[in-house]
Amino acid sequence: MWQGLEMLKSGGFVMILLLVCSLLIWAVIFERLWRFKSLGEALRSFQLEASNALLRNDREALRALCRKQEQLPTARLVLTALDRLDSKDERVRSRWAEAVERRRLIENQDLRSHLWVLGTVATASPFIGLFGTVLGILRSFGDMAKTGVGGFAVVASGISEALVATAAGILVAVVAVIAYNAFQTRWSALVLLIKLHAEELAEYLGDTTAAGGADRGA
Repeated sequence: MWQGLEMLKSGGFVMILLLVCSLLIWAVIFERLWRFKSLGEALRSFQLEASNALLRNDREALRALCRKQEQLPTARLVLTALDRLDSKDERVRSRWAEAVERRRLIENQDLRSHLWVLGTVATASPFIGLFGTVLGILRSFGDMAKTGVGGFAVVASGISEALVATAAGILVAVVAVIAYNAFQTRWSALVLLIKLHAEELAEYLGDTTAAGGADRGA
């Protein structure tokens, strides 16, 4: 523990920046882990209940379910479709599928929130560490010029301390890259799941809408 604090001090103020970057990525990692895990389970549960409501042609139960679980992307997609289908304007009703697709694209982007932090830290932290190393080396040579004493032995200690910043920057970057790639894969899987669920529910909605229109026509 004490040795770790000494390493932080030896890296200079750059280590403070890297520490902030590290805290940021771990906050994002824990938040996305919880979000993606709970979302996948909730989406499947909602899909089953929504499909049953549509198969019963019970739109009121479906709307109530969507209101209850409005934090879910597919629930918001279904609400968009229902609001369109309940419109008095025929032009609005006829374009409900297009409205759902636009909403789905927005939901896809919302799922990527905070991932940019991981990408930014992964790119920037090695350069931050390198910057700290350069400053440390410059400081070592500056001290050597002031004292008038040369040789590797004089600057070795300063350089070794300066390299701590580079090592820390690389470590932070590696963690950020691994997390970013893992969450990108999980995001792609969730986007596909939402797309499949939305298309299935849209088919049921289209069938019930057509059946309702036929009944009114009869």
